[in-house]
Amino acid sequence: MEGVITPWGEFLYNLARKDNNELKVSRGFQIGVVVAVPPFPFYDKKEVFIYKDLSILFKKNNREGVHLGDIKNVNGTWSVAGNTGYVMVITGSGSTVDEARKIVYSRLKNINLQNMYYRTDIGLKWFTESDKLHTWGYLH
Repeated sequence: MEGVITPWGEFLYNLARKDNNELKVSRGFQIGVVVAVPPFPFYDKKEVFIYKDLSILFKKNNREGVHLGDIKNVNGTWSVAGNTGYVMVITGSGSTVDEARKIVYSRLKNINLQNMYYRTDIGLKWFTESDKLHTWGYLH
């Protein structure tokens, strides 16, 4: 919709104007994991045809941490839409990286989607990489 500014758009606009650059975040650690089906991350018309309209089922009626991507809801049934294979992002928060990992990967077990895939290593390198971030001045 033309002329509508989202909260994120407003934040970016104010940041560019140097009016308000406060980004509100939660304490602790947050992890996001992309859920995809082929042809992600590529574009292949033949594979798009195979995976388009696949149903997405949730074992439990819990959508916490589910951030929808290129999907649609038709008569209460979620399914893959578009031509990218990008389905959704699942997030988890915790006071430690391990806690956030446990939450996000337990939420992924709630999703049933044929041929879905996602990375299983998100957050594993935190303990070795965090020292570099401190050294480089990104973390205090």
